[in-house]
Amino acid sequence: MRKVLYLLVMLVVLGGCSEGDRYQFNGSSDNWDVFYTVDVTSEDSKEATGKIVYTGQDPAPETIIYSIESTAGGTSANVAVGDGEVVVGKSACEGCAVIQRGEELDVEIKWDGQVEEVALTTE
Repeated sequence: MRKVLYLLVMLVVLGGCSEGDRYQFNGSSDNWDVFYTVDVTSEDSKEATGKIVYTGQDPAPETIIYSIESTAGGTSANVAVGDGEVVVGKSACEGCAVIQRGEELDVEIKWDGQVEEVALTTE
């Protein structure tokens, strides 16, 4: 009986650790490639990370201001560009609206008096 109870507890614990959906968004503009990954961990929680890569002909800017918007909310930051890339830090929320697979994310990147917008979609 004890072994059966132990097995049931382990199944519940391991079942709670199963991965949710993972959505990979990407898009490009004249000067930028943007990659954004959203891990939906439950119906009302998510984790997201990303990368913004400079692809322009001029030298990469020292800093950019970016914003990423979806129907579930948004994030923005003023960050340094290292080696032509910016890592979009990990963001997470619980008890929040989550991004859906077919959704389009809007990214705005500002640098050196310029602005570009990028639409991110899933593949």
